[in-house]
Amino acid sequence: YYETNILTKKSDIYSFGVVLFELMCGRTAIFGSGEQYSHIVQWATSKIFRGEIESIVDPRIKGQYKINSMWKVAETALACTTRRSTDRPDMHDLLSDLNQAMKMEMEIDHQEFDIPETD
Repeated sequence: YYETNILTKKSDIYSFGVVLFELMCGRTAIFGSGEQYSHIVQWATSKIFRGEIESIVDPRIKGQYKINSMWKVAETALACTTRRSTDRPDMHDLLSDLNQAMKMEMEIDHQEFDIPETD
């Protein structure tokens, strides 16, 4: 939309990716103070590409999520916010990716339980 001034399904996908980042990070789309403002997409993208996902996750949920599911959400948000609209997922793929992230989050970690073996 920024370059063409035409709203499309893919511009909605971009906006949804921004919302995913906002939810993940606990920040608004544009944040900062004084003269220093950042856009969440550029800020989160640079941290994710450096492997620093835990540094962008909302501190209020620290330790309450599985890292693999958070990576999946981050990858989904990145895909939604790619510059070229033709490279963005469609809504079906987006839903599939988020369902996959939810399944990862809901999986029981069998290593958490110490079940004694019986003979």
